Amino acid sequence: MLSSISTGELKSLLDSGGPVCLIDVLPPEYYGDGHIPGAGNACVYEVAFLENLTGLASGRDLPLVVYGASARSHEAAVAAEKLRRAGYRDVRELAGGLAAWRAAGYGLESGEGPAVVEMALKDGLYAVDTSASRLEWTGRNLNGRHNGTIAVSGGEVEVKKGVPAGGSITLDMRSIANLDLKDEGYNSMLVSHLKSDDFFDVGNYPSAVYAIAGSELLPEASSSSLVYQVTGSLELKGVRRDLPLTAEVVLQPDDQLKARVLCDLDRTHWGVLYGSGRFFEKLGMHLVNEIVTVELFLTAKLR
Repeated sequence: MLSSISTGELKSLLDSGGPVCLIDVLPPEYYGDGHIPGAGNACVYEVAFLENLTGLASGRDLPLVVYGASARSHEAAVAAEKLRRAGYRDVRELAGGLAAWRAAGYGLESGEGPAVVEMALKDGLYAVDTSASRLEWTGRNLNGRHNGTIAVSGGEVEVKKGVPAGGSITLDMRSIANLDLKDEGYNSMLVSHLKSDDFFDVGNYPSAVYAIAGSELLPEASSSSLVYQVTGSLELKGVRRDLPLTAEVVLQPDDQLKARVLCDLDRTHWGVLYGSGRFFEKLGMHLVNEIVTVELFLTAKLR
């Protein structure tokens, strides 16, 4: 049986001491922060979810009630379906999850576990950890695609009123590397070409800099991270152009943050024209797509 149970019905069932195994399917830090009294914890996001559950449920005939964060979030429905497929015969999902339980005025209990990081950026200057940050790129041509990395050589992010308001990120263009070509000769040839004046001319322009002008929090974008629409400009190969970005930020303990930016960059806007079908005719096998997919990973710490 696969159905739902209301908060009132669950409260009555627990108060009566009826046979039920109550399972919180959120990650352990959220379970430790507050859960329904008597609930066990088996995180549905873990590959070993079903194996972990066997330590809480004694058999497949025992009535189970699973709950997640809220009506908006799908983890309880996913857990219930996994349990049904695994042969559990009496599985119910708490309608509205933990949010509905709290809204009904019922209490929670807390337990041991890692702390939940508060979802708010503290104001101040965050220094970029260059050893833990990187840019990954993907370029494409008629033969397929190539991918590689560029090192982050410095940077800082200034946060005011809870949003990134300034700062800059510097890339070391001399560090361009390719990851997919295993032949050292071809790898070296491609990297040398990318560093040449056909592409990024790193001898004359060793750095690229993204300057942050401001940002706006997008509150509905994600319930598990902070998502910002960032305004700023990229200076690359001596050309500076506006480049708006969407940045996803996850807060870490000890006033650290991790950020991820994904964008498709039209290299020709910065004067990188080699192989572009918009600027050259009769390229043959030298045709190279104008769009470079860029994924930037940053780790920074509040000073």
